This record gives sequence, structure tokens and C-alpha cells, in this order.
Amino acid sequence: MRSNPTRLAFFFLTIGLLGCGDDPASPENESPCTDETGTVVVSVTSAQTPTFTWDPACSVALLLVEEEASDMWGVGTDESVWNDPSLANLIAPPVTYGSVPSGSIAFQDPLPLVTGVTYELILWRILPATSTATCMQRFDNLCLMAVHPFVR
Repeated sequence: MRSNPTRLAFFFLTIGLLGCGDDPASPENESPCTDETGTVVVSVTSAQTPTFTWDPACSVALLLVEEEASDMWGVGTDESVWNDPSLANLIAPPVTYGSVPSGSIAFQDPLPLVTGVTYELILWRILPATSTATCMQRFDNLCLMAVHPFVR
């Protein structure tokens, strides 16, 4: 049986157009991160090894996971570049617990997360000196963007 080129073209065009709808995960549908972004909304998967995402998807300089003020795991960029947001904010979502993102260093090996225990994800970002962003806390150009409790 021979295939009809017109039908095949119509089929592929239709499939292509179906893929052009509003995909909530596509970058153009994410909130933009700007120099004035001071807070983000965090999501944490419930997997054995959680993955952290946030919106807007601002790159950050410091990501910590804590339990009652005890560090469980954390990653950050080199503090010597924290005067330049473009060099300091290299940690972009998603981040999986225990996996060190490119351009960052781990402060310690990840401690095991216990099922049923509440932890906090803490995100810090370096802002330009001219930024007037409203942060949860701010120390010079260091902006606390999120403190998000999650249960493992």
C-alpha cells in the first residue's frame, strides 16, 4: 500500500500544531526572574531523594537543607564572587538533594533524611547593589528568598 504524501503532510502538521499549545512547564510560561525578585515559591517532590524547584526560576548562590537549625546538606558558590550576581548566582532549579549543581560546592556530604521529619529548604540570592527587591531578610546584597518547610 502506497502512502499518500498529502495525508502524511497533514498528519505531521496536525501533530506539530498540537504540540504548540500552552505548556505550563515551558519557559515562556514561567514567571520571569529579575533583579527586583526578592522571593520565590518553592516546590519539593515527595520522592525518597527530594528534588527542589522554585518559581520564578532564579539562580541562587546558596541552597541549604536544615532540620531545627542543624545543617543536613548545603551547596553554594564561591563567596569571593558574591559581589557580582552574574558570577555568584549559579544554582538553578531543579536541584536534587545530595547532587551538587555545576558551579557550586557542597559544604558537607548530605545526611540521610528521615521519613516523617520536617526539614526546611533555604535559598539565598545575591542581588545587584541597585536592587530594591523586598526579601524575607536582606544583608547588603544577600537576599533570603525562601524558607520552605517540607516533610520527607
